[in-house]
Parts: sequence; C-alpha cells; structure tokens
Amino acid sequence: MGMTRPAAFRFALAAPALIFTTACQQDAGAAPEYPAGEAGNVGQAMCLLGFTAVPLREVATGHHLVDATLNGRTASFVLDTGANVTAIDQERAEQFGLSAQPGGLRGMIAGGGTNATQVPIEGLSIGPVEIRQRSVVLAGLGQLLTALGQAAGEEVAGIIGQDVLAEHHAIIDVAQPMLYLS
Repeated sequence: MGMTRPAAFRFALAAPALIFTTACQQDAGAAPEYPAGEAGNVGQAMCLLGFTAVPLREVATGHHLVDATLNGRTASFVLDTGANVTAIDQERAEQFGLSAQPGGLRGMIAGGGTNATQVPIEGLSIGPVEIRQRSVVLAGLGQLLTALGQAAGEEVAGIIGQDVLAEHHAIIDVAQPMLYLS
C-alpha cells in the first residue's frame, strides 16, 4: 500500500533479520518496544516477559548442549529435562575445583546405579544468567557423557537438570534452538 513491489520485497527480506536481532537485546534502559499488530516471534515474547536468551547447540542424538560456567570454568553441559539435579562427572571434579565433603548428602543416580554426592559450588552461570543454586551433584557419568561428547564432537562436562531449569522458569525453543531463563 503505497510501497512499490521491489521496496516491499526488500522490506520483507530485512524484517526477519531486524526482528531476530532485537529479541532480548536490551540496553540498561527501557525494554524494546514492538508496534501493536506486528508479527512477533518467541524471542520477542520471551524478551518482553523478562527472560534472557541463551543459544543451544543441537547434537545429532537430539540432545541440546549449552555453555555454562561453574566455579569460573566454562564447559559444555547437556540440558536434561528428565534429570532431577544438575550433575558433574566425578572425573571432572578437580577441573571445577570440586571435592566431596565428609558427611555430605549421598544418593544414587537413577538408571546408572552410580553413587552421587552433593557438593557446594562457588558459582554457576548459563550464558549471562547467574544461577541461584549453591550445590551440584558429583556422579559417575563417564559413559553417558563420553557417548554424547562423541556425537557432539566436543567434551561434555555434566548435566543441567530440573533443579536449575525449574528455578529459572526455563523455556526451551527447540526450533531455534534457544534456552530462555528468567
């Protein structure tokens, strides 16, 4: 309407890029504004609701990996919506400065029959989001993480579980792939 066909075509090509780049990119000031009636996307909606977008990497197995920083060291972790807790392979404990505390909470990891020990952490973040929890579980996850790492072509240090995902109201957009955390 008033736009020539070539100009409308150029706008149609540029609009998706503009929409994608504005999703969840906020200055310290006001949240971005989207015109009423503008076709939105998941990223815009999540941004307006106060969520932070964190990119995921899809593995051929269908799993998704995310970079997380534990005690100042960054590594790849698999998102596991079926895991109750966030866990680190016990063979990687030293890499993250973790050690089992005497008298610490102990248990078993379902399906693996391996011992698990809850250990305190100094800090955990996923992308720019600081995670509030102050402990993770050390467990023998070697076979699982080795197989996943081979499929991904990179090392996988642990599992981000429901404790973190629920606490930060995680939304996973599998199509993008993107993790949104509040």
